[in-house]
Amino acid sequence: MMRPIVCLAFLLALLPAPTRAQQRPGGQEEALKQLVEEQARRLELLERRLATLEDTLRALGGLPSPQATGSPSQVTNERADPKAMVADPPDEHAIDGQPPDDPNPAAPAGDLPRALFIDSYGSLRAAFVVDEDGFAELRNNSSRLGLRGEKRFASGVNAFARYEVGMNLVANDRAIISGDPGAPIGQGAFPLFTRLGFVGIQSRFGMLSFGKQWAAYYDVAEFTDQFQIFGGAAHGGFGAGTDGGLAGTGRAEKALLYRETIGWFSGAVQTQIRATSPNDRHVFDTWGASVILGKATGFAAGAAFNQVRDGVAAPNPNQAHLGDEAAIFGARFRSANWYSAATYSVLTDHEIDDLGRRFSGDGIELALRRAFGPRYWIELGFNNLRPDSDHDGDFRTRFWLANLIYQFGDASRVFIGGRIDDSRNSDNTRRALGAFTAGLNYTF
Repeated sequence: MMRPIVCLAFLLALLPAPTRAQQRPGGQEEALKQLVEEQARRLELLERRLATLEDTLRALGGLPSPQATGSPSQVTNERADPKAMVADPPDEHAIDGQPPDDPNPAAPAGDLPRALFIDSYGSLRAAFVVDEDGFAELRNNSSRLGLRGEKRFASGVNAFARYEVGMNLVANDRAIISGDPGAPIGQGAFPLFTRLGFVGIQSRFGMLSFGKQWAAYYDVAEFTDQFQIFGGAAHGGFGAGTDGGLAGTGRAEKALLYRETIGWFSGAVQTQIRATSPNDRHVFDTWGASVILGKATGFAAGAAFNQVRDGVAAPNPNQAHLGDEAAIFGARFRSANWYSAATYSVLTDHEIDDLGRRFSGDGIELALRRAFGPRYWIELGFNNLRPDSDHDGDFRTRFWLANLIYQFGDASRVFIGGRIDDSRNSDNTRRALGAFTAGLNYTF
């Protein structure tokens, strides 16, 4: 009789307190409550550990951002629906006056704000050029690296930003020819320099951005600025051998820009706000605007104008020229296998000749592309820039170009081509020689 009693007492001693409580009157509810609370604490701890592990893997590149949807190219080319970006807060800081959930996260960057969409990109470009006299050059071909992203600013409003640096991979000596100028004045010898850098907001009322950015004028100049190398010499976007930053026609610096697109209509209005000239206009130091009618596929036409208001007669490298104005008119047609475009520019004190003298004149640029499937195409182009008849000398820029391109990846390609040049110096001597080129663009 004693043996069963001893065994029963021993088993009761081994049972946990919540189980024994069930044997007492009124103890069952208390035991269940304790079990639920204990499991809730364990679940919360596991969720925190899982979040920390995901942040660590994301920082190491092992996982995509939980808010990102699609490939980097989709993130780049498609605007996010603002209503879809309200599920989670973008950072781990205090919200609504409450302390952070995890003020000391394990991941090194766990407490930093995270953009909803962030995209890094780059294009490394080099070209080999040899002229008709046999002089050869290995040159950088406008390589660049960049970051861009966006996040929710308010209901129905997104904030976005972009920063892009130009890279001097090999050298900046343009002894044979000069393509798209890769650097602003005074930065040609730097291994890194700012190509673009701006922030802005976008809503259903349009897009407003601040910084160094593609100008309203370039919206039309871009119609014909389509070549792998050479080109862009007659439309005025990169006036006076610069990147168009000072005049505001290319990669405009210190620019405030508003854009809007409604159906077939797209327009832009721009001003530059700077204090680098004795003729500073306080706010509107330059102004420009563009209008384009059409869509990405099919026919489109546009016009743009830009005027410098704070220029000086003898500017230093950080000042614009007095009287600088540029107007451009363009049209293009795009289909699956064809692209053709033409621009005509009317320029006032916007370009310089071989002696460094400003001149007024006009320019014509033509571009034609024929695709043979998704990987091969040829492109043909023509540039002609000439001063008005009252400019002393015989200066002109005139050349034809042709390239054969093979694309082996997303915007990555190799090409071979050439340029036939009939440009003249002010004394009517040949200003440049015809050239053969081969190059590689590796884009990621």
